[in-house]
Amino acid sequence: MTESSLDLEKVTAAIATLELGVDAAELHGGICGLLCARGPGAVSIWIRESGADQVPRLGDAVAAAEQLHDAEAETWRDLNGPSLIFYPLLPDEEGVLAERVAGLALWCQGFVTGLGLGGYSLEDAAFEDDPSGSRAQTAEIVSDFVEISRAGLDSDDLNEADRAGFELAALVEYVRVSVQLIFEELHGQRKTDLAALEPQSRH
Repeated sequence: MTESSLDLEKVTAAIATLELGVDAAELHGGICGLLCARGPGAVSIWIRESGADQVPRLGDAVAAAEQLHDAEAETWRDLNGPSLIFYPLLPDEEGVLAERVAGLALWCQGFVTGLGLGGYSLEDAAFEDDPSGSRAQTAEIVSDFVEISRAGLDSDDLNEADRAGFELAALVEYVRVSVQLIFEELHGQRKTDLAALEPQSRH
């Protein structure tokens, strides 16, 4: 069985080597946002935006970049696949609740940032023709992600960890399914836009 490149420790180590200055969950969210809005090339864009591409890559840095590119490729396959197996890269479900909440918040923050880097704008979406309502649904989900990116635990959550854990699991599932919906919407939209740019065949 092929070992997954979507491993929190491996991605965290690669980020540290490249000095990207983000959490692994946030980076994976950013990769997913870029893949939804723009397609493959997400890691290269993120590294360029961070300024890390200005530093010559030698030894460990080359391997670290390859690790992130492999993680992107695996994420792309998961989003494109028919089995709906996509899952956000987050702290372990058996870990500390506060760290899991913070991880999901950072993931959503990264996703929204990635969408922006890929050219998606909530303001632009509001003015686009939307007879099916799918673009409005996407905009609503993105707004929800912005709210989730501000999530944290209060004293009631800490006192009722089981309830808070259940609610967190429901939020993660919402994010997982919603990313797949956004991917299908924006990916389909890109294909339609590209088809419209192709020269019309002459008969």
